[in-house]
Amino acid sequence: MLAGEIGERSIYKPEGMRAAEKYITEQFASFGLEPQIQHYTVEAELIQQTTMRLLSKHGTRLHGELPVYPNALGDAELKNIFVGIPGTVNPERLLVVGAHFDTVSHTSGANDNGSGIAGLLELARALSSARPLVTVILVALSAEELPIGGIEGASGSSVFLEMLLERNITPFAMVSLETMGFYSDEEGSQKYPAPLDRYYPGQGDFIAFVSDSSSRKFVRDFAGRFRQHAEIASQGATLPASLVPDVLRSDHEPYVLRGIPGVMVTDTANFRYPDYHKGTDTAEKINYENLARVVQGLIGAVTGL
Repeated sequence: MLAGEIGERSIYKPEGMRAAEKYITEQFASFGLEPQIQHYTVEAELIQQTTMRLLSKHGTRLHGELPVYPNALGDAELKNIFVGIPGTVNPERLLVVGAHFDTVSHTSGANDNGSGIAGLLELARALSSARPLVTVILVALSAEELPIGGIEGASGSSVFLEMLLERNITPFAMVSLETMGFYSDEEGSQKYPAPLDRYYPGQGDFIAFVSDSSSRKFVRDFAGRFRQHAEIASQGATLPASLVPDVLRSDHEPYVLRGIPGVMVTDTANFRYPDYHKGTDTAEKINYENLARVVQGLIGAVTGL
């Protein structure tokens, strides 16, 4: 639905964002859950300033992804959409599971991050009947992508965490569902940032659990629970973000920086997927069988925490 019918969902195409918000809200409600909306605004001038700074620093790498934000669009009006599912054993313990629904410019974002949102919605459907042991908040997040994702405290994930903390709610962990739909059995299809290339397989046929080394214990526990339920290969990697910044390149970053364990569940995005952040990131590139296997494992891991 997101990639095939709605298409681009970015601050440059706000009608796509509105359509995605409506779809996600309706899906949550269809499972008998009560979606809540967090509204926030990012000023146009700040978006423009950040865009120019990013283009000045990373112009070649960001070519085609990051157009200048036009004044005519005005301030970016954004929403996070979330539902809460009370735990049956430890309701005072809170796990956040999130996925961003925005895309970069000029792409329908089937894998980045339609696959993450598909997993989030399937988790919502499953948890609405198979209740978790701890309380789970499932949140569809806006503005993970640049430029707003590059503004400190302005990403959907940062704004959502701040709301929780202001309400004196501190999650024990956060799981970010990020780009989970592409797989390849070909040798050499999987790349890595150094020094991971020395230790991990060359075929991109697995799902990865990735974070900063400060989250090692949670990543090991969550990935272990996942493996009890999933019929797909998986790998875990926790390294200092100071050494490998890519381990925090998703919506778990604000949590980890606040001392809250977090993990990114990912097919490794640009290290495997040749259509990453391109107009060719379309629905036929998704391996739906493997994506379903990943979601099956996630349901088991989340309900069993």
